[in-house]
Amino acid sequence: MRSIELKHFSFGSIPVVLVVSYHRYICKDCSSYFSENIPFQFDNRKATVPNVQSALFEMKENHSMASISRMHGLGKNTIYRIFNENIHIPDRFYHLSSVISIDEFKATSDKGTYAFNIVDPITGKTLDIIEDRKASFLRNYFLRFPFHERKKVKFIIMDLSSSFYCIMHSLFPHAQIICDRFHYIRLAGQNFIQSRLDACSFLHDKPLAKSIKRNLRLFYKYKKDLDNDKTWYDFHLKRYFTCASYIDYLYTLSERRNKDNCHHNTMFDSLIIMEMLDNYEIYQNLLKLIHEKHDDYKNELNRWLDYIFDTQNSYYLITAKNFRKKWFIPLLCSLSYTTIYKRRTGSYKTSFNNGFIEGMNNKIKLIKRNAYGFRYFYNLRKRIFLHLGYSYSFTYKDTKKGIPIFQ
Repeated sequence: MRSIELKHFSFGSIPVVLVVSYHRYICKDCSSYFSENIPFQFDNRKATVPNVQSALFEMKENHSMASISRMHGLGKNTIYRIFNENIHIPDRFYHLSSVISIDEFKATSDKGTYAFNIVDPITGKTLDIIEDRKASFLRNYFLRFPFHERKKVKFIIMDLSSSFYCIMHSLFPHAQIICDRFHYIRLAGQNFIQSRLDACSFLHDKPLAKSIKRNLRLFYKYKKDLDNDKTWYDFHLKRYFTCASYIDYLYTLSERRNKDNCHHNTMFDSLIIMEMLDNYEIYQNLLKLIHEKHDDYKNELNRWLDYIFDTQNSYYLITAKNFRKKWFIPLLCSLSYTTIYKRRTGSYKTSFNNGFIEGMNNKIKLIKRNAYGFRYFYNLRKRIFLHLGYSYSFTYKDTKKGIPIFQ
């Protein structure tokens, strides 16, 4: 009679160990030893099957391997081997939907540094995660679908990536490319930020320059959404403001140049503020295209671009040329097209956007950070699909009987 200690469920911080006695026999014919089978022992390891299954269920949540090993009293290497050997995510075979969102995220170095994510934004479903974003790999992946299947795709939502645009346009010739609003608004916002930083560096009034640097959040908001009720104190200007009155105060400073008795530095500062506010108005006019309804978005977008070309604004000129030459139709579609997004709580009408896939990328970053990084893309992809609740197969074979007892 022999005994073995099997690690079972823990009650809080108290580990539970089952001491199991079993018989060991010898064959009289061949003189070989064999032991009695323990039905609840997992794969000849010092752990019970329910304990290991519970650890595998924890991997559907965003827990690290180290925390799971501590909760179940198992070693980190044991948890990793169980995860690698017993959970299998099948390959994705699906039909392409009429609307897809694409984006990249930083993955692992064993396959491709950046992976490729494909999502159905209407239903909020991740279609697949591809190991590389290279054009040759994406072309071979999507050519697995027949042409009549790729023809079903009507809209592709993406960021301002020229390489993705060329690939998607060649693979899906009947699909309309739509730019995500967040990306081109951020690009225009970065142009305004550069003009604001340059203005702060040239201003002679240092308290005013520090105040403008500190209140960046006010310039990002749409002007009509600024709060005009709640007051706050500006320590640099030694005055009380509301969000709307602060912007109005800058406009009054820009009008000082009209006074005859102004000091030279004051007139120079007013010119700098006026130039910054002109860039601010360009950014606000782009926000106006999004926040307000227009009868003719094409005319309004052309008017916004023409103003930049007429004034030869150095901050927005390169962006405007890029919008006019490559992204005019995708920008116009993002402004004028609307759809109904379906979620668990219901459905709502909005524009085509990459909001869901950007949220997915945030979850992926959180999974990677909690795991302190992944070495292999296969394990990262498996963990992402587990966290999303996708179906998986749990295979465990009894090494003594040679048959699977869980599946």
